[in-house]
Amino acid sequence: MRIAYIGGGNMGGALLRAQQRFLPDSSALLIEPDSAKRERLAHETGCEALAQPSAALRHADWLVLAVKPQVAVEVMRGLQEWVHSEQLVLSVMAGISLDTLSRELPHRRLVRVMPNTPALVEQGMTVFHVAPEVSAAERDQVKNFLGALGQCLEVSGEETIDAATAVSGSGPAYVFYFAEHLMAAAQGLGFTPGDSRLLVEQTLQGALQLWKQSGLEAGELRRQVTSPGGTTEAALKHFESSEVGPQLQEGVQQAYRRARELAG
Repeated sequence: MRIAYIGGGNMGGALLRAQQRFLPDSSALLIEPDSAKRERLAHETGCEALAQPSAALRHADWLVLAVKPQVAVEVMRGLQEWVHSEQLVLSVMAGISLDTLSRELPHRRLVRVMPNTPALVEQGMTVFHVAPEVSAAERDQVKNFLGALGQCLEVSGEETIDAATAVSGSGPAYVFYFAEHLMAAAQGLGFTPGDSRLLVEQTLQGALQLWKQSGLEAGELRRQVTSPGGTTEAALKHFESSEVGPQLQEGVQQAYRRARELAG
């Protein structure tokens, strides 16, 4: 199998590296105009790397579109002469709908993919949706391939991809936002920046491992930590009075609405 990657940013690079683990006997072609990114990935993976699309794309079995949504239409129009009907096209471009992909390439054998940045360390949460023209065998192959990035979930409706964009796609940023403020609070209490990072990093990692291994709901684990009249309860009461929870949920809704806007 030969896979061509259009774009060598974080997600394109993560998928290219995943190909080496999942499809070690396959070959890869990278199209990336940025010389630094192109040369780095070519050195790391041994892939063929070009600055611009060429006839070499016609020999790819899969095309992976991994460019910024803002330039998606321009890039797809530039690929039209090289794409053929036998290829499977995977898009990791947030908010770009199947209708837009089908119209601008034009092409019908399509897969929309929403990974997240922990895919860079093989701990990603990737959600995908396939067009009706994709076969069951190809669907299974895509699922196995994306599983090399971490956990993988197939969804039946395209609108669910936009919902996943707001939850798992943007979710790491929410976690890092919380971590930033928890570290700032630790420094305000006298800890050094280095010690603050250690406290917060290990607390988050330990809490997530406990949640995963215990099988309990997050609310139950929160209640176990919260003693009546204790320190945790004091902080949580403040969060509740400030409506931190509802505001978080509204923020996710805002992200979802923006994803739908991008989808057109």
